[in-house]
Amino acid sequence: MANTRYNQRYRDAETRMEAAMLHLMERMDFDDITITTLCQEAGVNRSTFYAHFSDMAEMLDAMETTLSQELLDRYTGFTPPGRGSRQILSLAALGPFLEHIRRHRFFYSVILRTRKTFPIEQGQERLLEEVIRPACLRVGIDRQEDIDYYLIYFEAGFSMILKHWVETDCAKEVDQLAKTIHACIPAVLQGTDDTG
Repeated sequence: MANTRYNQRYRDAETRMEAAMLHLMERMDFDDITITTLCQEAGVNRSTFYAHFSDMAEMLDAMETTLSQELLDRYTGFTPPGRGSRQILSLAALGPFLEHIRRHRFFYSVILRTRKTFPIEQGQERLLEEVIRPACLRVGIDRQEDIDYYLIYFEAGFSMILKHWVETDCAKEVDQLAKTIHACIPAVLQGTDDTG
């Protein structure tokens, strides 16, 4: 059977390479990790790497997608206390998100180096449609351009907080950071009746 994207052997090799990359990131700077080093760590040859990825940047993109899906899976069936669209910004909802970032902090320290937007690509649309837009509409902000500014403000601030947190090896406890983030959320996005 050919080693295609759809067979188990192919998927297992990719999983091994991604796990090896995460393991290497704990021990060495990303810029020092070579394809050869990665292949040795994963127990695969270079041709296997190139069957999956064109370069390290493409591998990071694939890993971000995998880790994002892992995070989204954690929220399946998760209903934090609170009402309506603001649940995603509640203290209860921030906890699992921050735990995920801390667990994979070496990976996110690389991803967040140059990132100025929400660190979970698949969460961006949900953030806009379930949180930012309804909160803005609730207070009479209905122009898309204005709503976009609230999204940009939230994404940039949130991403920079996470960047600092992973750069300091997630020294601040998750519950304390969640409170800090929650306190920084503009009143327009929190609403006056949100108890977190």
